[in-house]
Amino acid sequence: MHITLLFLALIVGTFMPLQMGLNAIITQQWSQSAPIASLVSFFVGTISLTLFVVATRIPIPALTTSTVPWYAWFGGILGAVGVTTLTYLAPRIGAIAMLSLLICGQFISSIVFDHFGLLGYPLRPVTLMRVCGIVLLISGAYLVNRY
Repeated sequence: MHITLLFLALIVGTFMPLQMGLNAIITQQWSQSAPIASLVSFFVGTISLTLFVVATRIPIPALTTSTVPWYAWFGGILGAVGVTTLTYLAPRIGAIAMLSLLICGQFISSIVFDHFGLLGYPLRPVTLMRVCGIVLLISGAYLVNRY
């Protein structure tokens, strides 16, 4: 894997606690509602992406030519539920608890997606070392939440 792409993933990973913290500020100081703060976040994100698409002249494909399976359109719902839930959790359990458990959930589901090649992911079988890595990750989440 290209080191730049790995570094980019690491940098973007820092955005999650930042976004949830900012959403929590909106919740606490303005809306008193995690769903409203999340809606604001998605609205600002939609405007930002719209401006980017227009500025870079990315063509928007016609829906009539789509061969996308029906279930693929539910990604937005998962994003909305995820962001709203994390916005709710952030000020209640803290960044390290929220993200350590989020990352554990992501790793556990990701190893299943990779092992079976689900949703178009490359087929990458479960190995003992990967399982050990996840066990260490879960152990780390336990430690940062316990102490």
